[in-house]
Amino acid sequence: MKAVLFLALSFLAPSFGGPATYLRAQDDSAQQFARYDLSIKVLPDARRIQVTGTVSLPPANQERDKIEFLLWSRMEKLTAQLLEPKIAAPAARLDNDGSDGDRKWTLRLVRPVPAGQFALVQFSYVSAVEPSPQFNISPEGSFAGGGGELWYPQTSFSNRETGTIRFLVPTGETVISNGRLLGTAEQRARGEFIFQIAQPSKFGFASGKYTVTRRAGKTPFALYLLRPSKRAGQILDGCASALNFLTRLFGTFPYREFSLVEVDFRSKVLGTSEFGFILADASVFDKDFDLSYWAHEIGHQWWGDLIRTKSGTTGRMMLSEGVAQFGALLATEKLEGHQAAERFRRTGYQPSGQGQSAATYFRLATTRKDFPLTTYEPKNQNDTLTMHTLANSKGFILLDMLSRRIGRAKFAAILRRFVKEKANQITSWQEFQRAIEAGAGQDIRWFFEQWFERTGAPDYQLTWEQSGKVVRVVVRQPAPYYRANLEVELSGTGRRLLKTVEIVGEQISFEWIVPFKVDSVVLDPHYKVLRWMPEFRPQ
Repeated sequence: MKAVLFLALSFLAPSFGGPATYLRAQDDSAQQFARYDLSIKVLPDARRIQVTGTVSLPPANQERDKIEFLLWSRMEKLTAQLLEPKIAAPAARLDNDGSDGDRKWTLRLVRPVPAGQFALVQFSYVSAVEPSPQFNISPEGSFAGGGGELWYPQTSFSNRETGTIRFLVPTGETVISNGRLLGTAEQRARGEFIFQIAQPSKFGFASGKYTVTRRAGKTPFALYLLRPSKRAGQILDGCASALNFLTRLFGTFPYREFSLVEVDFRSKVLGTSEFGFILADASVFDKDFDLSYWAHEIGHQWWGDLIRTKSGTTGRMMLSEGVAQFGALLATEKLEGHQAAERFRRTGYQPSGQGQSAATYFRLATTRKDFPLTTYEPKNQNDTLTMHTLANSKGFILLDMLSRRIGRAKFAAILRRFVKEKANQITSWQEFQRAIEAGAGQDIRWFFEQWFERTGAPDYQLTWEQSGKVVRVVVRQPAPYYRANLEVELSGTGRRLLKTVEIVGEQISFEWIVPFKVDSVVLDPHYKVLRWMPEFRPQ
């Protein structure tokens, strides 16, 4: 089976001028982006796409005798040629590593491209007919996710691209993709859709016989549905509220407009956050509005899309899944109240107890699937999936704790500043941590060492006694010891007293004058600190 061509260059590109911006492939830290010109013919009845196009690559500081790229192994009938520079012997041999899935290809040039010259490569291919979780072409609706199967040639998993994409689809279908929609209404009526992508992105699209509902606002919204939904208005209103809150938390929305697009993933995938839109599984439109789902996916527009990290690095999932989930938690707290946020932390957003939460983390911990969140480098795909779940279950609660320790307003300001400074650059958890430490206004290094750089969680045990009006409380914990601020709630005879204490070391005791008979003393009654609870232990 043949695959499509693209270039994942093995060279370093210097800074240069010119009307376009480009991407350096091998050195992901560069702020330059490859520029594509793609033409995609969508053939729903044949369950294929036909792709032709070019990609322009920046000059290298040394000559190139090969060009490397990544592409899904189910792309077939590849042709490729070097258009620029026009060298005497443009012939090349295309090799691949033979892997199934995301395959590495190497275009070996007979005569090298001289240093300091651009490379313009032309390619064409067709897709196989078999669907996959994030790529499916069918009469019922077609889609390709930018973060899933590599359906167009790419330099690396973490790179972003710019350019122009032209789609040709059957009359009556609508295309949603990245960037700005160009062309005329007459062209679109003929099935021609043109998108100009100036914001560096991973390309994705959906096409089908959509009905669209629009919502005006600072960031215009559009909802694309394949089927009528009674919940359309509820989803639009809920997502608008979530986006408004997340914009205050993370900063200006990165795109001109935002779309929610129905697709049928036919798998366990419920949604993917693309650059400027969300592909959402048809099943979520049959349920009541789930704020945690939508706010999490919207959060990826900043964390995961705009903020880039390099594959295989430590802390990568925290800078995408972890912060997006933290945003969903705070959106829940703001829009649905403190009780909903507490349930989110304990057992998940849904009242049924399903969803990522502390309970999810402790299920992993009891089966020994626990890694330090920011110092462990995944060794394989299973490790990566585990890190994904850890960030979504443990990581977001730790970020919530950190925001409380620093102060919510100050923490949000740090996040907004980091997004503004690091947008579309390769960054790392280490840089993120330094930004937090610099903006915290206090020594916070211990928090990262204790919570993010080791496994596990504290197991606090509280005992208490009352003598007259004096209540003595003792809190113990086994090693390794955790430092944390926790609330202690004393209640009785219809009265309640809330104290905040700092736990440090193996044991600490407190005495308080309480003007009523105490019936119960509860540590951390609203579960603001990640810790073991009896219900989390194996039964």
